[in-house]
Amino acid sequence: MKSSVRSLPKFLAIAAFVALSGCGGKEHAPSSVADSAAEEMSLSLPEIPAADYLKRVLTRYQNTRSYRDRGEVRLRVEKDGQLVRRTAPMHVVMDGPTIWIAAYDARVWSDPERMIGWIADEQTDFHDGQVLLARAAADGPSANRPALEKLLRDPVLTARMVSGLGGPPPQLEWLLDPNPMGKLFGRSTRDGESAGQEGTGQDAGESEQRSIRYEGMARRENVQCVIVETVAGDDVYRFWIDPQRSLIHCVELPVAMAGKRIELEGWQVHSLELVLSGASFQPPESPYRMEEMPESDLPRRPRYLRSLVPLPPPPPDRRLGRQVAAFQVVDRTGRVKVTERGVGRPLTLWYAGLAQSIDGADAKNMQAAEMLSVWLRQSPESIRDQVSPVAVVSDSTGRLFTDAGLANGFWVVLAQRSDNGTRNLDLEPGRAMLVDSRGTVIWVGDPFSPADIVALSAIARDRIAGVDVARAIHQQWEADRDAYQEKLDELQIP
Repeated sequence: MKSSVRSLPKFLAIAAFVALSGCGGKEHAPSSVADSAAEEMSLSLPEIPAADYLKRVLTRYQNTRSYRDRGEVRLRVEKDGQLVRRTAPMHVVMDGPTIWIAAYDARVWSDPERMIGWIADEQTDFHDGQVLLARAAADGPSANRPALEKLLRDPVLTARMVSGLGGPPPQLEWLLDPNPMGKLFGRSTRDGESAGQEGTGQDAGESEQRSIRYEGMARRENVQCVIVETVAGDDVYRFWIDPQRSLIHCVELPVAMAGKRIELEGWQVHSLELVLSGASFQPPESPYRMEEMPESDLPRRPRYLRSLVPLPPPPPDRRLGRQVAAFQVVDRTGRVKVTERGVGRPLTLWYAGLAQSIDGADAKNMQAAEMLSVWLRQSPESIRDQVSPVAVVSDSTGRLFTDAGLANGFWVVLAQRSDNGTRNLDLEPGRAMLVDSRGTVIWVGDPFSPADIVALSAIARDRIAGVDVARAIHQQWEADRDAYQEKLDELQIP
């Protein structure tokens, strides 16, 4: 497992708002201001190279039998001047062969008897109630700790565990990987072997620049920490380490890829860090129990399986295959007649504009129209000549269409009024719809969704070729649903 390899999911899966804070916990707080000052005076940067010091800290993780934290990933993003803070759980608790992991919405518990895993995603009813039930991740009751490869044996569960912007839980790598943080050190480092030197280095035969250096010392939540900065290529990490306990309390993670700051659906990432509150190597007073772990609620109706199964696609849009109720209107110029079947071409691409009462409605409507216009202009001639775009928008947006040249023989623009027939479209504001010459709905989507636009191209092409698109989509969904149910029956544990 490589914690430095991170993926880019939609950050909105990270759920709660929080105020940013530092690392550490109450157990480290000095008893007085005088104690705090004395502690700070007594601490200084280690005398050994930073790479060796970080390696020594990781060795402490490798040798421990017990570890626990209440970790969470903290994310700050900004869009249009709005700064948002979000968090996601990243807990790890271990005592010998027993381990608990809560990473994003993935949950894993393994003790000497069995391993249990599930996905705590309320939007999918906890992944349709699926619960992995497998052999313990440790090699027998006498094992000192779980085996990392066994914890990651289920591909569906593992994918969710590593899918967040902060990457997989690095605590697992520190505790269980024989060569933790290998990418940062640049090669395998064995006990007694120097992990590297201060400054910038480059391994023979490798092109990626690396460096591990001290950045200084600083206090976070009343704990004086050693800060170690590591660089691997374009990725920069900062480890905040409690030198008295050799505990990593915080890791600042990269917010850029290939030298460019990460953006997620228009939100710019300002900071990303893993804060390991309550981190400790102290063993528990009594054996851990799964039901006592944070974030450990099982699905309401658990279905125990030998392995988790990917969910089938959601049902097709309720309007797919329906006939639009008849209507007839004229455009804003009063010269073009429009019906539920469109404007004379085989396919009509409808866009329902946001109402003027919505903040920034005009700008958002114009952006949506531009997205759809770009799609149409870039489509092959066989599609482009068969599609007529029609927008139902407010008067102010309609004027912007005219000023931008979109209404001059390209878009047909209809007034957004409650007394005309366009309400028969049954289309939510901000959404788009493709209708064929019979008035049958064959696609509904979001103009800003790349996946929806890709589907739009395929559906338009198939319909022009004579395919009954709505029927084909429903048949495919039914086949996927049946295959999913068959797989569940096959893997279910009696």
